[in-house]
Amino acid sequence: MVNDATRYRPGTQPRGEDTRRRILDTAIELFATEGYEGTSTRLLAVRAGVNLPAIQYYFGSKEGLYRAAVARISEEIDASMGPAREQTVTALENPDLSRRELCGLLCDLLEAFATLVLSGVGVEHSGRKLFIARAEIEGQPALDLLHDNMVRLVLRPCAEVLGRLIGRRGEDEETVLRTIALLGQVTIFCNKPTRRALGWTEFSPERVAHIKAVVRRHTLALLAGEASAPG
Repeated sequence: MVNDATRYRPGTQPRGEDTRRRILDTAIELFATEGYEGTSTRLLAVRAGVNLPAIQYYFGSKEGLYRAAVARISEEIDASMGPAREQTVTALENPDLSRRELCGLLCDLLEAFATLVLSGVGVEHSGRKLFIARAEIEGQPALDLLHDNMVRLVLRPCAEVLGRLIGRRGEDEETVLRTIALLGQVTIFCNKPTRRALGWTEFSPERVAHIKAVVRRHTLALLAGEASAPG
């Protein structure tokens, strides 16, 4: 005979995952608006609709919950940028890629990055951007995970492609500086003064597509100038 514990166990994990997810979503929202110090576990429990011990059960402490929130956002970034990064890593295994192919790879990476910061985590989950901004102001060490992931998923693959295009190693300071400048074509649109100048309050799909097209044209123009410049 199947006992009660065995009978109900299949339903426990989905319910537990739903509770954990609800606590995490609430934590990201509260940490974003109230900051780490301003967010109490009691408030978290009330907003998430759970009892106070549930936070300790799933995350150990408020600090553990904060780190889990950072990890959650990092996983979302990985899901968004991972395919473009893997495509680039695989393509670069071929030492005979043409300049046209390399330019296409770089532009594809920049467009994936634009999707991430303008229409992915940035719009559908606006609390994520505020969470990151607040964590930067507070100097939260837990944010190092996010920084490291952005370097791995965005900066390094872009630098490797650019390095191949300009005849330098991807880790050279010149290559990294120029890669950051290229990425800045996208991140500048996250600034409030930029949006104010454009009269935009949000990024519609049409506006994101327009930004991607501009970034691609600018990048190709810069690379064409690089190729035609005298040695």
